[in-house]
Amino acid sequence: MTVHESVACVGKTIHLGISSANERLIAEMASLMITERTGSSVKIEVYKDSKVLYEAVKSGKVNIIIENTDRALEILGKTKGSASVMGIDAIKSEYRKSMNLTWLNSFGGTPQFAPVLTGDTLSNYPALPKLLNKLAGVLSNDTYSKLLKSVESDDKTKKIAKDFLKGKKLI
Repeated sequence: MTVHESVACVGKTIHLGISSANERLIAEMASLMITERTGSSVKIEVYKDSKVLYEAVKSGKVNIIIENTDRALEILGKTKGSASVMGIDAIKSEYRKSMNLTWLNSFGGTPQFAPVLTGDTLSNYPALPKLLNKLAGVLSNDTYSKLLKSVESDDKTKKIAKDFLKGKKLI
């Protein structure tokens, strides 16, 4: 007899990695969505660059990263600006094939940021894609710019992220 064990999100800590302060606001939004909706805690970790971030992903220290298409192309060894030529679907496919990482839908804003989950995270937290995809497209370039300016002047990233999500009735 085979026993299938179900893994719930509640009570676990999810490690979300970023390699730039530009991603902090989006990381806070993702963190708040996960915490408010699942009960899991999220620890946001800032890495000095994408090389160190991807090493942490490979070693299992990071479950989710916030990535953008330009940097993804660099990681894949392609030239910047070829995103339109290569296409986001090709980037998603290459990430899954070569690194076992799954891209979710873009949050919008410039550049196009999206959460990227490890294979293990996808298996252990099957509800995360549906939850995080609720953020898809909620940030227009204009809104993102305004939120970033607020963050720079106040340095209250978490509060600004929370107010925005409440305003959109996402938490």
